[in-house]
Amino acid sequence: MNKVIIFDWGGIVESHENDWKDLKEAKVRVIKRFNGSLTDKEVLDRWTDKTSKGIAIGASNNIEDIKDWVNLVQQNMGIEIPFDEFKRVYEEELSVVKYYKDVVAYAHSLKEKCKIAILSNLTPFDKKRIDMQYDLSKFDYVYLSFEIGLRKPDKRVYEYVLKDLNILPENILLIDDDTNNILMAKEYGWKTCQAYGYELDKIQKCVEEFLC
Repeated sequence: MNKVIIFDWGGIVESHENDWKDLKEAKVRVIKRFNGSLTDKEVLDRWTDKTSKGIAIGASNNIEDIKDWVNLVQQNMGIEIPFDEFKRVYEEELSVVKYYKDVVAYAHSLKEKCKIAILSNLTPFDKKRIDMQYDLSKFDYVYLSFEIGLRKPDKRVYEYVLKDLNILPENILLIDDDTNNILMAKEYGWKTCQAYGYELDKIQKCVEEFLC
């Protein structure tokens, strides 16, 4: 079992179909729970994934950065809600975003053949959801951007994972929907499979070729 298959989350398990339609609708629902006067477009135009200092929210596990991001989102939306209440509503609304259960089942089934891992860009608010969908306890390695302080396709992410796995790069297969993430993985000698969660047949074919 000297090979590792690394799964992305968003786009591979959680649906990012139709230009992130489900995710965008969930964000709109979050804000409209507190301010129903905004249009959907206004919510999406004002939403930010960075703090007031320009730090990508998925690249920090610092509680002050997270609170700063929440405050900035609220300022943009004209709302003022306690942090814990905003977090609760965020988790509640985004928990209903569609995800591919067959991909999860397939990923878990591979444990008998190789090591499996997660490498995903996400915020601390997303961890509860990803754990519910993926069951992180079943993975041999879990690399979440906010925990390691780096986001794909930053080259340091790939260096971090390579060092942690301590295996040859050609023994790693990354399954990801994002072109930039795939290209950087190729630069480091990883095997790659660019796909979406609704392309399970393609994912299976890539895995079979990798493991043969």
